[in-house]
Formats: sequence, C-alpha cells, structure tokens
Amino acid sequence: MRSYSRTRWFIFAAALVVLALAGGVALARSLRPLQQQSLINRLPSLLQPLARALILPDYPDIIPTPIARATTDVSTLLTPLPTRTPTPTLTPTATPEPTSPPTDQPTPQLTLTPVVPPGPTQAARSTPAALDAANVFLTGFRHIYQTWNNCGPATISMNLSYYDWPNGQADAAQFLKPDPEDKNVSPHEMVAFAQSQGFNALARINGSPDLLKRFLQAGIPVIVEKGFEPDPADGWEGHYELLIGYSDAKQEFVAMDSYTGPNQSVKYTDLDWYWSHFNRTYISVYTAEQEETVMQLLGPDVDPDANAANALASAQAEASANPSNPFVWFNVGSSFAALGEYESAASAYDQARSLGLPWRMTWYQFGIFEAYYQTGRFEDVLALADATLAKTAYIEELWYYRGLVHQAQGELDAARQQFNQALRYNPNFKAAADALAALG
Repeated sequence: MRSYSRTRWFIFAAALVVLALAGGVALARSLRPLQQQSLINRLPSLLQPLARALILPDYPDIIPTPIARATTDVSTLLTPLPTRTPTPTLTPTATPEPTSPPTDQPTPQLTLTPVVPPGPTQAARSTPAALDAANVFLTGFRHIYQTWNNCGPATISMNLSYYDWPNGQADAAQFLKPDPEDKNVSPHEMVAFAQSQGFNALARINGSPDLLKRFLQAGIPVIVEKGFEPDPADGWEGHYELLIGYSDAKQEFVAMDSYTGPNQSVKYTDLDWYWSHFNRTYISVYTAEQEETVMQLLGPDVDPDANAANALASAQAEASANPSNPFVWFNVGSSFAALGEYESAASAYDQARSLGLPWRMTWYQFGIFEAYYQTGRFEDVLALADATLAKTAYIEELWYYRGLVHQAQGELDAARQQFNQALRYNPNFKAAADALAALG
C-alpha cells in the first residue's frame, strides 16, 4: 500500500513538473525575442542550450524554393547587357537594394591627397601619408560592443567616432531601428543616418579588396555588409563590419567589429567570401573635404546605374565560373533588379533559391521581393514573406511588400493593415508611410 502511495505521489509530482515546464515554455514563447534572450542568459550555462531548443523558434535551413519557376533558360542570364553610358555626377546617391562581386572594370590609377578629419583626436590618428601602402592602420576610433540585434547602429557609431561624433549606438538606433527587435538596417538607412548627422555618405555594390585598401590609404574607413557565422548553432546571418586597416604581409584586414571586438584580423579570402553574400556592398562616410577623393576612388561607379551594370558583369562572371553557388545567382538577380530588368532578376533569384539560400537571406536583401512583385508573381512574394514572418515578425520591409500585393489585388483595407504593421515596427520607414498616405 505504501509503495502504491509513493508511486502515486511521484507521478503527481512529475506531472506538476511537466505542467510547470510546459507553462514556462509557453510563457517564454509569448515574450518578445529580446525578453526570451534575456531569460535564457539568466539561466545556468548548462541549461541554456536546452532552453534555446525549447523556447526559440524552430528555424528552417533554407528559404522556400520557388512556387512556379520562370521559364527563362538560366544560360541567357549570363549574356552581357549592352554597355550603358553613365551619367557622371558629383552628388552621390545611395544605391537601392545593393548586392554583388569584384568588378572587371580597370581601376583608375590615382595620386590621392589624403584628408584627415579635423578634431581633438587628430594627433592620435595615423595619417595615410605616414604609412606604407602595404600596411595601413587608422586610429582614433571608439569601439562599441553591440547591444541586442544592434550591429548596424553600433557599427555606424564606431565609424562616426573617427570624425569625433560624440554619441553612441542608442542614439543611432532611434533613427535606424526604433524597435529593438527590428532585424535589419539596410545600407541606404545607414547612409541616411550619417547624412542626417552632417556627414557625406554613400552605399555601393561590387566592391573589391583593392578598392577597400585604396579607401583606407586615403584615410577613409569603410563599412562592409557581409555574411556572418559566429555560432554554428545559430546558422548564417548578416553583419556589418568597419574596416580600419590592412596588412599585405599578413593578407589581413583589420576590423572594428561590434560583435567580436576591436582590431580584429580578417583574412582577405574570408572577407571576400562572406562579403560576396551581399554583392560586396560597402558604405563610405566622409567629410566634405574628402568628397573629391571619394569621387576619384569610385570612378564610373559614382553613377548608380553604372555601378549596377558593373556588378552584374562581375556576378555573371562568377556564376559562369561557379554555377552551383547560390549567392552568385542571387547577386545576378539583385544586379538585374537594380537595373530594372525584373524578368531576368526573377529568373536569377529562382535559380538561387533552387540551389538553396540561408533562411535569413530575406531578412536583409529585398530585391527578390521587388522582382517578384514587378513581374506579378504575387504568390512568391507572399510565400517568401510569410515563411520569414512566421518565425520573426520584426522585418518592416516584408509587411510593406505584403501591402503592395494586397493593393495590387484591390484589397485596400488589407493593404492599409500591412503598411500600418510595417510602420508599427519602424515608424521611420518612409516607403510604407508614403504608400499608406497614397491610399488616403
């Protein structure tokens, strides 16, 4: 009898533990991701992996494959476009939706006059004139470790600290991502923030290691957008990194990284591989005195259309050399999209998806949504957006594209709801605000 009673109490106690655990997991899953992460971080280290598995969403390995593939033969996507004559301008603009590899356009040989930004930390900086061209290291930065999900604001703040900007990532985040859960800050938003602080700035695609070095030789640090895999358990994600120097002898760049720390060594080959995942996007922030130098460094790529055309040629060359690489096909698609060639862009994106892209790809790059939307492939727009939003709702661009689809289908109330949702996650998202205003 006692044995039966003990067994009954043991079962009852075990049931209570299971119910409490289930209730705790359900409660934790109802929290915002920032709160979930904070809860996990407070647990003993041995319990954290189990808590992550129970609480965090079960993410897929890749983004969904296309619903209905375009019929275009992918080999035709590698045919060079007719040469476009760029329209030179000394007023730089941000390239919408950047993405692509090294340019085969010859780089002009320049004699640069370095301009070091003025300010109280001037004496602490290494000026390019005093450095060997094979070994550059700029100083005068304030390193900032990012807070939750805050690599964009932290990285742009480190960049601006070189020019004696006194504020930090929280100030930048108010402009860039008012909701701390917002998963992405796009390059054009980084440019707009730097310009709002009185600096000159631009974003371009199709950078090259040589171009990065020449910016650094001129005393201008550069932000790159790249793939990032700091923890195999978390998988691939996007990341910004501020380059402040390089060594040809070591074949390394030096980076101020908001995640891994200051003065990080990054092998040339490693940087180029992960940088290629974002079409070799780079952001330059500079002073008015450095404007002419930057224009010389960019050459034809000052013009966004010429930049996109050069990026397309580079991506096509890489796709020809390595047709099983999904990232290069994605870059082909993004370069076509930047040129307004949406049918070709959609076909290239289909090929990239068929080869398998990391599931976070649609957190950061939205040319794929634009291409499918412009070609009337609304089901693919919604399928891609829904697959991502099912796991994380905090990507305002996806709500925006959902709104565009509903608007195109005449569902205006649903469109308003989507645009409002985009603005809920980022009240500064102008495209959604404009779309909402246009609906009346």
